[in-house]
Amino acid sequence: MTDDPTAESAFGASPNDPFQAAKASAMKAAEELRSAAAQKASEFRAAAETRASQFRATAEAKAADLKERAGEIREYADETLTQARERISDFRVEAEQFAREKPLQALLTAFGIGFVIGSILRR
Repeated sequence: MTDDPTAESAFGASPNDPFQAAKASAMKAAEELRSAAAQKASEFRAAAETRASQFRATAEAKAADLKERAGEIREYADETLTQARERISDFRVEAEQFAREKPLQALLTAFGIGFVIGSILRR
């Protein structure tokens, strides 16, 4: 090889070769593109994480609200069940008292109710 700058390099192209300049320019553009893509990916990742945390916070709030509502419904159901048990107990006491005071009328009432229910079920 010679020391002449216009002579060909080891790869067969001269240092002032337009192909080498285009290759260098393309490599620089590719690196800039890669850098821009990495930056956009980072921005997208950050936006996705922000959105995911917003969804998580919303879901947690909804879950807490539903849990609170379920507690309220359970309390209401317990209260209603307690009231129903009290009413049934009161009705049973009244029925026993009625049966002791008027046994014949209680017996005929029970027979009539049984007859009506039997007639309905037979159909």
